[in-house]
Amino acid sequence: MTQASRSSRWTDTLLDRMRELGDPVADTPVAAVLERGGVDAVNAIMQTLVRADQPVPEQLPDELQDYLAKTLPLPEWADMSKIQRGQQLFETWGIEIALCLFCASLPSSYAAAKGVKVLYLTAQLDTNTRRRVMETGQFLIDVLTAGGLDEHGKGRRAIQRVRLMHAAVRHLTKARNEQKPGLWHPDWGTPINQEDLAGTLLSFSYVVVDPMRRLGAHIPAEDVDAYLHLWNVIGHLLGVRDELMVRDIVDATALVDAIRRRQFRASPEGQDMTEALLRLLDELTPVHRFDDIIPPLIRHLIGDETADLLDVPHSDLADEIARFDRVAKRFYVDVFGHSERDSPRYEMVSRLARPFGRDLLRALFTLERGGDRAAFAIPDHLARSWELSTE
Repeated sequence: MTQASRSSRWTDTLLDRMRELGDPVADTPVAAVLERGGVDAVNAIMQTLVRADQPVPEQLPDELQDYLAKTLPLPEWADMSKIQRGQQLFETWGIEIALCLFCASLPSSYAAAKGVKVLYLTAQLDTNTRRRVMETGQFLIDVLTAGGLDEHGKGRRAIQRVRLMHAAVRHLTKARNEQKPGLWHPDWGTPINQEDLAGTLLSFSYVVVDPMRRLGAHIPAEDVDAYLHLWNVIGHLLGVRDELMVRDIVDATALVDAIRRRQFRASPEGQDMTEALLRLLDELTPVHRFDDIIPPLIRHLIGDETADLLDVPHSDLADEIARFDRVAKRFYVDVFGHSERDSPRYEMVSRLARPFGRDLLRALFTLERGGDRAAFAIPDHLARSWELSTE
């Protein structure tokens, strides 16, 4: 009998099929470019792509011209009012959402033992953890800032680049496996397959359902719905099949549970990726003592069970937060009937989280790389609102 997690539609049969599927819309043009010019030709194309408000370069191959035209429009079901509401939520809670990206979304994605395989292989080709994390952060800024998905918004072209990059990774992983058999195991499915794309999408969208709640933030149901819709639109543009789009919080939770059940395992790749992330977070926030901030926050946001899979270090503060968790559940909820957000645990975590999140974003905003200002751009109004600008 096929298993399902909280929702009959997220069956193993469906998700097993999704593991074998890539993204033909992007895979086909990238395959044609690779066949003619190899990896260098793909890299050249990625550097040539411009903003959505500029004409597509005439020198691009016809296949890429067609791809850019086909994948730029929003889906017919996109609700612009929900998109704008979701983006406003990001602008209001941007520091906390960014913190959840680094301390919840990324670690959670590393816990998926099959999905992390391709992340680890590409990391071996690009050992600059800082740049890869910064590029992820920049992508979020581009797509989640108000106007990012408008007709001439930065987010639309950013999504097209990432979708092409995913296609290139799929082809290059398969090519490397032909040269070095065993590099990619058939049991892992297609590199960057539909289940992994859906899981990654959820790791970003689900922060307003669970991690943000763990920070003590109260997000109205209408805003949560809008944020999930915003990420469904982004997912569609990234090539995620519409049948994998979540309908609401219950549906999202069911898919999260299904993917965790199917994939969350300890793996050397996930642990190595987590260790590199922890080193980077420590490097970017030197004024915060590592043991007092980073492991406790990660453990609080993703839970000890997942953190243990990733070998996130234990700390006295993490144990103290866990103790507050038990106390809050017993006395504040069960005995007094108060919300968990009234408990000392949430007060403690909130005091830790916002200063750390602001310092982390400020470090990315001002980071130097190789003597040049890093290509990490935050709109001026957000930099001022989030108190990141030194001006």
